[in-house]
Amino acid sequence: MAVSIEEDYVFIKEASHLEEICTRLSTQPWIGFDTEFIGEKRFFTLLCLIQINSPIGCFLVDPLKVKDLSPFLDLIENPEVLKITHAGENDYRLIYQQFNVLPVNVFDTQVAAGFLNYNYPTAFRKIMDKELNIRLKKGFAVAVWDQRPLSEKHILYALNDVIYLKELYDKLQGKLIRRKRSTWCEEEFAKMELADSYHTDVYAEALNNNMMLHLSKKEQVFMLRLYKWRIDEAKKKDYSKEMILSSKYINLIVKNIKQGEAALKNNRLLPKNFYNRYGLIIKNLFDKPVTADEEEVLKRIPKKHEVTPIEDITHSILYALVKRKCLNEGISQNLVFPKSAMTKFKFNPDWLGNGWRASILGKELVDLCKRIDHLTYEFSDGQFVLK
Repeated sequence: MAVSIEEDYVFIKEASHLEEICTRLSTQPWIGFDTEFIGEKRFFTLLCLIQINSPIGCFLVDPLKVKDLSPFLDLIENPEVLKITHAGENDYRLIYQQFNVLPVNVFDTQVAAGFLNYNYPTAFRKIMDKELNIRLKKGFAVAVWDQRPLSEKHILYALNDVIYLKELYDKLQGKLIRRKRSTWCEEEFAKMELADSYHTDVYAEALNNNMMLHLSKKEQVFMLRLYKWRIDEAKKKDYSKEMILSSKYINLIVKNIKQGEAALKNNRLLPKNFYNRYGLIIKNLFDKPVTADEEEVLKRIPKKHEVTPIEDITHSILYALVKRKCLNEGISQNLVFPKSAMTKFKFNPDWLGNGWRASILGKELVDLCKRIDHLTYEFSDGQFVLK
């Protein structure tokens, strides 16, 4: 059935009003919340709207007018108030990065659904349809959330994201308890309360660049600095990183830097006036001696490893076994670990630990994962053996 929401709500546009409402909310057992924001063409994501549902009603908070969000942030940190979200990791990341606030006491319906026969991640509207037989309209492909006044369609869409969260929580939590998976879920929710979950590594892009493995040490350091300079400039101007320097030019600059000024100044593949604007900066980044901190970062460059055909086959077989186990248990294999995470076992054989993932997979599969670099296979007499 199609649903049109005509929910009563209060639009909060003044700091004193937010403080009053959050004082009342702090005595409630739960809130459901979501945020709307704009991240395009800026370094710092612009928080445009906060939607809250609670036992005492629905509230929309306008962060463009209410500059001091401390009362709401106090709720996020309040261990007595359960915070219900869908894909809340994105909201908590924004809150941590901009306000240095970590959530306490959380429940996420997207994570919970991953333990209950849903793929992870699954859209809110799909879970709503199946669990509560409520069909929500699709969201906006591009929404101008900083535009005021907000249209009725925008407001109704924003309310739809929160007014059903408690009902959905009740349904999913009941299933988790019946299947004895609520403690597994809590292990995942606990990660949302850790700063490490939202840590941004300024060198991650450089370290993940495949070209890094083929560079001299001086060029590697230059690439580290170039990526970091791009971030620093984007932060200073509140521009997106791509507006400072497009990713497609970085390898080209690193490849040509040793050839000197002419190689960059006259390179027709680089933007016009690029060298006039950034030539001196680029030169300084390349010429400076390596620091002790940079030496430490260089140690984190992944070692080159060519996967042999046998390794490729055994890894695929092992992942297929993991996937089959997850299907049998009714849990999303992406929640257990995506295929890309198979490489983690190379560097940390005990990555699975003794938590819920190890419980799901069982000792045999965990042992195979730990020995991923020592696996081979045989196929004879109609039997396939991974050993």
